Amino acid sequence: MERSERHQRMTLEHYLTAYFKQNQGVRLGETTVISHKVHGNDPGNPGEIHIYSDQDAGRHYLKNSSDNLVLHMDVFHEPAMLNPVHIARRVWQGLETYLTKLFEEESEDLTRDEITNLTKKLTQNIILRTSAGSGNVFELSSLKVKLIPEKQQKPQTHVHLLISMESSHYDSILFIADGVEQAILNQGFEIRRVEKIVHRRKDIEIESAGGIGLGLPGFSSAEAEKYRAHQNRLQMIMNLASAFGSIEDAGRFLDTLSAAGNIFLGTFARKHGDGDLKQTLLDLTNAGMVKKTAFAFVLTEAGKGMRDFIREHQKELEAQVRKSIRRHQIVRHNYRTYRNSELKSRKSHLTDHKKVSPWSGHSDIAIPETVVAASARSFLEGQPRMTVKKKDLRVFGKKSFAPIDTCIAIDCSGSMVGEKIRAVSYLAEHFLLTSKEKVSVVSFQEMEARIVVPFTKNYQKLQEGLRMIQPQGLTPLAKGIVTSIELMKQKRARNPLLVLITDGIPNFPLWTTDAQKDALTAAKLISENKIRLVCIGVIPNEDFMQELASIGQGNLYIVDELDKNSLVDVVTREWEQYKYS
Repeated sequence: MERSERHQRMTLEHYLTAYFKQNQGVRLGETTVISHKVHGNDPGNPGEIHIYSDQDAGRHYLKNSSDNLVLHMDVFHEPAMLNPVHIARRVWQGLETYLTKLFEEESEDLTRDEITNLTKKLTQNIILRTSAGSGNVFELSSLKVKLIPEKQQKPQTHVHLLISMESSHYDSILFIADGVEQAILNQGFEIRRVEKIVHRRKDIEIESAGGIGLGLPGFSSAEAEKYRAHQNRLQMIMNLASAFGSIEDAGRFLDTLSAAGNIFLGTFARKHGDGDLKQTLLDLTNAGMVKKTAFAFVLTEAGKGMRDFIREHQKELEAQVRKSIRRHQIVRHNYRTYRNSELKSRKSHLTDHKKVSPWSGHSDIAIPETVVAASARSFLEGQPRMTVKKKDLRVFGKKSFAPIDTCIAIDCSGSMVGEKIRAVSYLAEHFLLTSKEKVSVVSFQEMEARIVVPFTKNYQKLQEGLRMIQPQGLTPLAKGIVTSIELMKQKRARNPLLVLITDGIPNFPLWTTDAQKDALTAAKLISENKIRLVCIGVIPNEDFMQELASIGQGNLYIVDELDKNSLVDVVTREWEQYKYS
């Protein structure tokens, strides 16, 4: 390290120690507060942080028997639901960097493995929590902690850390805070400035889980209660949108819960699964939004208020859903894969109006830039009027890109009802919103296949098509493949990519009486038409899907379950490989 950096590290240790001895906390940078005490803030004034000098963080959160054994760090951000795994891994990287610099400074030659082991010890003594779960940094980084389902999460305004370390390592706090901030920004959220720190004694009892819940501990004012109620309502609306596919469908579902009886609930059950629907109704009942009468579920006054809120703010809520989908953090998984595709994308070339170069014998002359160059030269040469010479000529450059038109072929048989079909719909939405290229959706079920979404870049059209899907019946895989190929040929898809998603084996034929044989015959048409194929299946259909992917010269991914994380991961990595091949 440089001398100034080494001096800064030593100064930080003395600085923090001095404040901690006075039972005070410190703001680090713009967003981080650290002390041995419990922190809190009023939701109505989130930039003002209260540090309770009579509330030791170790005693409060970890039931320690002594004071000052734990450092309490909060890094503040806009209300968000953050993945603690990504934050933990950033913290791990920061500590590894810290230790590497530390031993370089002290001229100690440690191996990479030795630094990794020391990092592991430090991370095991740091507890991290967000809305999605908590655990020590080592366990979170290693995916050894079960996270809270997204449906049960509530937005929080800070990342909460409890750190056990010797004062000689206080300088590592800078690396930890930086890692947390970078993880927040990388997940698409803004960090929030701490405007003011207030030291005070706690004048009311703190609830045991308050410091790391939705709000911060100790505030029961009317404004705080109103803020929390609003945040809870927003979260319930987002959960309904996730369960039913859109804000509009969430509103329709609430409209269905009327005193006249729930005669239309069967429509939701056919798409989302009877068990999922019952769980949603139970969640709404527990939240006081719905009550069960002798004959039906009906909305309470609070439920009617939520329904009216959706009607009044539908556009804003839909924008928030799109924003959430775009921000989806891709979690990389390890899959069993079988790779057969060597198909590469073909690039298109367009004029790049932002790039101008001297003329070299081809067309597309950039007239304004040529005039500017000629005018400047004529002026410098002292000519009375502007003349254009060959050396003044400017031309536009070229740019190349590989447009990829993607068709998602979905198995909509009865086994896909519920979470699986919601995950596939989420994949289609995420892909359209993030790639900004054409997407189409073909569903195959019963005895037929149909184009539910023609090739489009329009998010509204995609949603309207996805709303029509209701899983039921058999799996006519051959028909689904043939319909997808015909769509791509008819629309002259550019660098066509076919994403085939199924959890079963074909059981309805197309040309013969053998459904599997017909599906393999159809797969051969994929390679013949130079379409890149990506198959996503599960363990029960692995052997058949392996044969289908081989004949179709495509890549197969076998996933543990068809959820949105695995689907988005697989399709994103395949799309990137194809686009930049």
